[in-house]
Amino acid sequence: MKQMFRALTVAAALVAALIAADPAAAASAPYTESISVTQSGGLAGRTELFSVDTTTRDDRAAQALSLTATPQYRTLAPVYLPTNPCCDRQRYEVVTHYSNGTDKTVVTMDGVPGTPPVLLEVIDLVTNTGAPA
Repeated sequence: MKQMFRALTVAAALVAALIAADPAAAASAPYTESISVTQSGGLAGRTELFSVDTTTRDDRAAQALSLTATPQYRTLAPVYLPTNPCCDRQRYEVVTHYSNGTDKTVVTMDGVPGTPPVLLEVIDLVTNTGAPA
């Protein structure tokens, strides 16, 4: 419950900051409807799909939905991959669907230097909801 409250507090603070910075942009800013993370590779070579949406009743899901609506996440590059993708690394493809009908896809792997913390946090939150799709 504390995490849900914290996520809602963070979301409210972000909305307040957006409104203060640019009220017109804040009014039209889309919210996140769903996030899916496809995890593949690794030693076993398995592929798993995890997803959350606005109906998922989990604090981590709510936090992930809030994070992916932030400008910090929305401005991520589409790819954060190593120069050598060799050797049993997990690959993650994160697809975020927004209320304005747009999608954002970001791909990364384990252990890639320079991967933005917000991306790693979203991956962690979604894959740890315990609800593989």
